[in-house]
Amino acid sequence: MEKRKLGNTGIEVFPIAFGGIPIQRVDVDRAVEVVRRAIELGIDLIDTARGYTDSEIKIGKAIKGIQKKVYIATKSGNRTKDGILKDVEISLNNLGVDSIDIYQLHGVNSKEIFDTVMAKDGALEGLKEAKKKGLIKHIGVSSHSTDMILELIDTGEFEVIQLCYNFIENKCEEKILDLARERGIGLIGMKPLGGGMIENARIALKYVLRQGYVIPDPGMESIREVEENVSIARGSYELTEEELEEIERIRKELGSVFCRRCQYCQPCPQGVHISSLLGAKSVVKRLPKERIISGWVYEAYLSGKNCTRCGVCLTKCPYNLPIPDLVEENTAFLERVIRELKGEG
Repeated sequence: MEKRKLGNTGIEVFPIAFGGIPIQRVDVDRAVEVVRRAIELGIDLIDTARGYTDSEIKIGKAIKGIQKKVYIATKSGNRTKDGILKDVEISLNNLGVDSIDIYQLHGVNSKEIFDTVMAKDGALEGLKEAKKKGLIKHIGVSSHSTDMILELIDTGEFEVIQLCYNFIENKCEEKILDLARERGIGLIGMKPLGGGMIENARIALKYVLRQGYVIPDPGMESIREVEENVSIARGSYELTEEELEEIERIRKELGSVFCRRCQYCQPCPQGVHISSLLGAKSVVKRLPKERIISGWVYEAYLSGKNCTRCGVCLTKCPYNLPIPDLVEENTAFLERVIRELKGEG
């Protein structure tokens, strides 16, 4: 299988990486099985973060004894030099390695954050010191903002950038992809399945893979998902006419204002199940009646009634979604659906 170069880092890896968010939801034994199966099948770049609860720890257990077979990328949302140096030490301990291949500034989504991490005694200084000490090998950054990514590229400080890239969020195709390739900056594509909202993994991954430079890192929590994604990565990336039509259909269905289920808005102070609510319109089309009127969908609907529009979620969403409005809209939608299913008209 032909490897894909990660910019000028000298790192060459399998065409897809392993996204470490979903393994937070499974127990340690299952997480270890999933990660090891991915490695067995050829995946050799694993991406995680300090902010992904126990993801680093689970990955550390999975790669014990086989660390040399994989490249590890992790990240920290700490914005200060001292803070991120402490996080680097924690990551090293969690992962059970002497050096981390790629350490990223996590979520540089605004000018305010950019100015903070780039300033004297900011997080970038910390990563430079960690690299000098041999604790990390390459400095990266992740961002959900196209405008910020252009600024980050212009600094010349980052060897790897992680950005959102899927067939709905493809604004990066306008400038970023060519510019990054020209500058030798490696690109990791987060949310290739739109945070789980794009259910057809085949067309979603093929869309990103056909570009040839970005390494998508779909999140995986089961062996089935690992095997399916590896199979896609080993196949043809050419999209058929039917697949292109399906892409257009999904684009129209989801629009551009949709929840990627990153969970950064959680927990809600009022207990609202935000991501479950915001994905309701897509989900109810596929669920049997009983799952809607008594299962997690119904619980999400009830939680939506607790929204006070306090705005805490607005400060956390990296996509700047109008969450209170969407909660209200989707709660009303579910109420209509549930009343109809119960025969209450």
